[in-house]
Amino acid sequence: MLNAKILISSFMIILLIMQDSGWRKSLDKDDIIIYTRKLENERFVEFLGEASMMGSIEKFKNLITGIDGYTNWITDCKSAEVVEKSNANEIIYHMKLKVPFPFENRDIVQQIKLIESTNKLEVLISSQPNKIPPEKKFIRMFEAYGSWSVKALNEKEVSIKFQYYADPSGDIPAWLVNAFVVKSPHQTLKNLRELMK
Repeated sequence: MLNAKILISSFMIILLIMQDSGWRKSLDKDDIIIYTRKLENERFVEFLGEASMMGSIEKFKNLITGIDGYTNWITDCKSAEVVEKSNANEIIYHMKLKVPFPFENRDIVQQIKLIESTNKLEVLISSQPNKIPPEKKFIRMFEAYGSWSVKALNEKEVSIKFQYYADPSGDIPAWLVNAFVVKSPHQTLKNLRELMK
């Protein structure tokens, strides 16, 4: 009885935190939940994707640092390559993204920084737009940030949270971008699940 009360109390606290932070559930499909929220003074929404899947922290670490393999699982990624690698846990990369016609494709330069602790891995994503010159056929995205949080549930399973915000720059309708803010992370987490097995 006591455990049930603790469980209910914990659930209520989580709900209150979600409400206070502005997150709302936008999709619950394939055991993947996508939350979104509107940021103050911003046209675009931020997302938070959550899923559990088979695999290990080490497997995820290999995938997130294997930049040239991003085309295999990150939705709409045309190409990705390393720009600078300070060490095994800090990498700056250049990624080109497909955007629906008639809008121009985008590119982005980002840094990932890995912070590992017992049974947990945090990957911080920050924008580095001026690290390399822009290319004529792509619109450079200047504002983007996010994180991956991976926690071992047991020896064979992990929980993953993927939070991200990006301003696509240029002339593109907010409604179109915001529609993909739900679809893209859901597909990315589905692709990741397959590779993590």
